[in-house]
Amino acid sequence: MISVLANLVLVPMDPAAPKVERVFADFRTCLNTFDKWADSFSSGSALSVEQVFKVGEDVALVAPISSKKPSRTVAQCKAQGGLTLVHLFESTQFVPIGNTPVMLQAVAQDGSPVGAPLHRTIGPSGILEVNDCTRDQPYQITFYPTVSKAHVQALYASYETVIAGLEADLRTAWAEHFKPRWADFAKAPAYKRSALQGMAFATGIGNALYNLWDNITELYDLLANLKSNSETLLKYLSEAELNALLKLGKDTLAKGLLVLSDEPLLFIYLSALVAWIRMLPPPDMYELLGEITGEVLINLLLIWATRGIGVQLRLGAQMLSGVKSGRARALLELLAKQVAGPRLEPHVEAAKPVLLSSAATPVKVVPVVPLKAGDTLVSNPVPMVRGKTQRTTLVRQEPVDDVPAVASNPKGDAAAPADKTVTNGCPVSMVTGEELLTLTDGALDGILPFEWTRLYRTSAVDVDCGLGFGWSHGLAHRLVVSGDSVVWTDHENRSTTLPLPTDSRPAITNSLAEAAIYLGASPDELVLAQASRFYHFRDGVLTTISDAYDNRLRLCRDRSGRIERLDNGAGRSLLLRYERDRIVAVDYQVHRAKGREPYVWETEQSLVSYAYDEHGRLVCATNAVGESERYRYDDQHVILERQLAGGASFFWEWEHAGKAARCVRHWASFSQMDTRYAWGDDGRVTVHNADGSQEVYVHDDRARLVQRIDPDGATHFKSYDDQGRLTVEQ
Repeated sequence: MISVLANLVLVPMDPAAPKVERVFADFRTCLNTFDKWADSFSSGSALSVEQVFKVGEDVALVAPISSKKPSRTVAQCKAQGGLTLVHLFESTQFVPIGNTPVMLQAVAQDGSPVGAPLHRTIGPSGILEVNDCTRDQPYQITFYPTVSKAHVQALYASYETVIAGLEADLRTAWAEHFKPRWADFAKAPAYKRSALQGMAFATGIGNALYNLWDNITELYDLLANLKSNSETLLKYLSEAELNALLKLGKDTLAKGLLVLSDEPLLFIYLSALVAWIRMLPPPDMYELLGEITGEVLINLLLIWATRGIGVQLRLGAQMLSGVKSGRARALLELLAKQVAGPRLEPHVEAAKPVLLSSAATPVKVVPVVPLKAGDTLVSNPVPMVRGKTQRTTLVRQEPVDDVPAVASNPKGDAAAPADKTVTNGCPVSMVTGEELLTLTDGALDGILPFEWTRLYRTSAVDVDCGLGFGWSHGLAHRLVVSGDSVVWTDHENRSTTLPLPTDSRPAITNSLAEAAIYLGASPDELVLAQASRFYHFRDGVLTTISDAYDNRLRLCRDRSGRIERLDNGAGRSLLLRYERDRIVAVDYQVHRAKGREPYVWETEQSLVSYAYDEHGRLVCATNAVGESERYRYDDQHVILERQLAGGASFFWEWEHAGKAARCVRHWASFSQMDTRYAWGDDGRVTVHNADGSQEVYVHDDRARLVQRIDPDGATHFKSYDDQGRLTVEQ
């Protein structure tokens, strides 16, 4: 049985009689009782940070050119010079973990202990030289080998201190800001209070938190690899704040990484966020929850985690620019400011023994070569690197049938999803030679976000999904049932054949196409799953898109069966406007009411508009700020030119015609881009680059890359099993 470490109450206050003390009480008990909590550690630390070897930017394994020494999988005391332990975080800079007790236990070939263990302490540098080990003897390494219930009790007490500090912040926020707002709200008519509250919590704040928790390790990676994540971090930080993080001392950075490794601590902050939102009057709650996304939650956790170690961050301007409501922006800034909590340095010291303890140290194969630790070159190193894997998640797997069959494009060639297809240029598929131009024209934000994306596929030049020949969009899914099988044509105009599910066979996967089909909740419903999204069909028509937490986007259709609106159920939608059967515009709309008038959809922004020629081909797309890009085709709808708003153009030259066309040259109006392709009949294509270099790609008949030759002549091979899983890569 898996112990419950924490819980979250997601019930809004009663608008008729708001009981804020109930909110505070729920927050105080967000962690389980200590006895149940400590039991989860008795069979091994549920929060231990996995240890792996790391090769990074200035944590690098420096191998001599002539090195032919074998790799080893255990820590070995060398005959010459003993061994040196290097304890550090998995990061692109050297961040030592100092002042940590360690035990070295000699082990036999079968893993059994030999003799008495050696007990040592790694100093502040994170480096420990062990010279009194037995020569040529393998050792098992254990950090904090004597963690007791007292350590866990100290950690639990530290969590309670953090909770108490955050509760004080919440009480201050209630007294100074929310209590007066509730007094004003109480004067509103009763029917208005009820309606607003129902809409506010219907957005499902809980599901947003679940989505975030599935990717909780990304927070650790952002701080561990600051330079490589700079572009991502600038969504959440200013350039000055990023520079401040890059200048952090190693001790401060180590504390920050420990904080982001501490999942109960992060959960406490999320619980405080929920309590803060529960205190909002329904109009404010509705306004805020309609704008909360995963990026907002990540930004808030970054602010709170780094503030606890003395770093002051603000909500990122780039992230806030995506929040359309001015009131919601103000509430988010207030939330970031008011939920602060105590300094976390004492908590880090209490958490360290539990977070870093483990019964054994998993060691990856590593060359026996010097280790560059910052500016120090360590001979015969045993680098123990602390990474972050998620420790508080539960995955239930049920057996399902797998019927592997590859998806195909309209020409009948095997085709992987566009984002998993090896491409070159603008981009040209290195499998089929067709163009796979993917463009995003806008988005519907919310707990289940949706990007309005269109794709041009050369093999689909005979297909018109509402955007002209060759183009498809993110809602252009079709389903056709024929006998005992189902043909699913997805939003990229790829067709996948699947068996029709039955009561005795309700779920069937297709590992090659990375898709699955299920029986739905109603007798006439089928559900297709792909890339963490579920597509619900009734009578072959797409009606709903959902995720693993049952957040839903609902498709509304007009009398002709055309998609008219994509509604997120939280007062936001995309409206599709047509002329005849082609989409001419996509508008972002908000559900609003003025005073006591009924709620109506109001257009906030026209995201994109489309223009077509007399042959029904898309020739112009204009974005929200009036920038247009244009397209030119041959008489069989094969694309010849794409002109960007800034004036640059891309061109294609083809062999064969129509949906059989294959690109042989792809160039641009600027000289740096001019590529030619020579196609073989064995799945091979040779790419001739503008600088004279060549690349070779070879795919099998299932569109899987099996060989690649780089411009420098380096050759790479891949092999797969019958389910399409990569088995060998060299």
